[in-house]
Formats: sequence, C-alpha cells, structure tokens
Amino acid sequence: MSGGAIGVLLFVATLVVMVMIHEAGHMTAARVFGMKVEEYFFGFGPRIFSFRRGETEYGMKAIPAGGYVKIAGMNPYQTVPESERSRTFGAKPAWQRAIVLVAGSATHFVVAVILLTFSFAVLGRPGNPTTTLQSVSATSTQLHGVPGPAEKAGIKAGDRIVGIDGNVISRWEDLQTYIKARPGTPVAVKVDRGGKLLTFTVTPEQVTDANNHPVGRIGVSPAIAQNKESLPVAAWDGVKGVGSLIVASVQGIVHLFSPSGIGQVLSSVTRSQAARGSGGQSAVGLVGGARLAGQAVETGQSQSLVGLLALFIVFLGVLNLAPLPPLDGGHLAVLAIEKIRGQPVDPRKVVPVAAFVLSLIVVLAVAVMYADIVHPAANPFQ
Repeated sequence: MSGGAIGVLLFVATLVVMVMIHEAGHMTAARVFGMKVEEYFFGFGPRIFSFRRGETEYGMKAIPAGGYVKIAGMNPYQTVPESERSRTFGAKPAWQRAIVLVAGSATHFVVAVILLTFSFAVLGRPGNPTTTLQSVSATSTQLHGVPGPAEKAGIKAGDRIVGIDGNVISRWEDLQTYIKARPGTPVAVKVDRGGKLLTFTVTPEQVTDANNHPVGRIGVSPAIAQNKESLPVAAWDGVKGVGSLIVASVQGIVHLFSPSGIGQVLSSVTRSQAARGSGGQSAVGLVGGARLAGQAVETGQSQSLVGLLALFIVFLGVLNLAPLPPLDGGHLAVLAIEKIRGQPVDPRKVVPVAAFVLSLIVVLAVAVMYADIVHPAANPFQ
C-alpha cells in the first residue's frame, strides 16, 4: 500500500473514531445525569446491524455521514410514557442539558491535546528545515507521471545539498530563494551522498506561487530538524496549540457563514487550482483533507499529519458549537433563549430553522468537495 493511501486511510479512520467518541461524550454525560439513552449509532438511514445492551440500542446504519445518540425527549414529536418523563432531556435542569450538549465537542479538544502532546513528545517538534532531502517527488507538476526535475537529474532522498552553481548552501531558505528565481534555467546542484560529493544539472520547472508569479521548482522536500519535548512541556504546548486552533476555527467559521464567505465557497466550483492558492477560496473539505493527509505521509512529514488531524478534529468540534440548529450550539442557543424569556421554546418551531441551516451546510460541503476534486489545492509539503 502506498504512503498516500495510508495517509487517506488514517484520515478517514480518525474521523470515524472521532464521531463515535463525540457521541460517546453526549451519552456519558446524559447517563451521569440520569437521562435515558435510547440509541447510539454510527451513520444514518436503514440499519445494517444493531444490538441492545440494557436500555440502549447500539449499531451501524447505511449512510456513513456521522453518528448520533438518541436521548429520550429530545425529539419534539416523540411520545414519552408518563413513567419516563423524569428521565427525558427536557425534564432536567438547564445546566445539566448544557453539559450534555457541550460534552460531544469537549471530547474533540481533549483528543486534539492528546494528539499534539504525542507529536511534541514522541515525534518531536519541527525545527528548522535542513538541506538534507526528506523526499524527491516522483511526479512533475506539469505532466502527470513524468519524473520531476530533481528525480530526473538523479538526485535522491537522503542527499544533502551542499552547493549550487558554485555557491555554498547551508540553509534551506537559501536553496529555495535561488531555485525560485531561476525557472527554466539549468543549475548545478552539488550533494553529499554518504560522504561522496556529486554534482547534478537540474532545470527548475516553472510553477505559479501564491501571488500568481512564475517561480522555479525542482521537486524536493527538506528533512526537518526534530526537537523532542519532555512530557509536561509537550502537554502544555498541546493545550496552547489546541487553544490556537480553536481561535482559528472560530474565525474561519464566522467567515464561512458570512455573505462573502458563502460567496467564495460557491464560486470555488469555477476557480482554477492557481486561483485557490492566490487569495481566492481556500476552504478545504474532507476530500481535500484526505488528500493532504496522503501527501503528508508520502513526504514523510508525520508531524504535519498529526497537526492536520488535530486541526480537523478541533474545527469539527467548534463547528458543532456554532449557535445554529440542528448543531449542538443551536440547542445551547435555545437554552439561552429560554433562560432569558423565562419560559420554554416550542422545539417544533425550531425545526424549519434547522432544516434551512442543514440545507446550507450541505450545499457548502458539496461545493467545497467539488473544488477539492476538480480544482485541488497545490501540495503544501513540496
């Protein structure tokens, strides 16, 4: 199995596991407060299989688009026997209901802290890029299936670039600057391969940068110096890292649901790959995330893979807290309105709003998925 396929599978597996952990958070909190949990399922639609343990039915459904926990009384159209009314969601104090609603997203932040802590303590915190090559891309950006400039010239992963056109190279930034300024111009690259100095003639291919300017590229990625942290330091950095991801996610979601954000997402279906990387629509969905995970594994950047997984986990957790029905945050907003008004909100009146919001989310998700497939963003790991 290729590295790219492994990365995609890891991304998908992480999302599936995170869905179930999220719902387990709701279920655990509900049980702590004595609520009746009737169902715990992965997926929606027709049942594939299920089994019952106690009063809860567990199982899997045909459409793998998430998961859910069914707590007695949350469905406004459900008839609850009088004997069980005290165990329904609505019968509990507002603070208990709020904790149950928040518990799902809270698991996202805990898991993300664990992932980042593992990354910083075990894999190491990425330091400065070195001139030793982590990978040499096997495919040109211009012609699929054609070796990239460095590979075509004979440069291999593990080589350490020590000079270019007679100039000593000791920093990755100097190599990047030199190559970017010479698209289409042959350069002499000197490498140290196991103590033996070799020189290769490489012609950088021309690509477009984020500002739509032509730059050179030879298709190599640097090995990154790794600085492993002690567990206490790694844990604290993990907490701070998740805090930063939460702030970035909130800003991204506010923009996403703004008129300009919605317009950018919808227009992404007609934008080119270059436009996505030049200040245009840059939202990445599940398809794009899976592709990025595959690219991270292919280039050996394990820390980037863990960071990507943490980013998606945190983003989905924050999105679920957005004050929009039918998201968990929408239910929290209803609780806040009830507290302010001093009387319950008829949940049936929330259904049309939830249907509209869900439709909008589906439209945006489809648009981003289309852009991910037809106009994929450039590989950031090269």
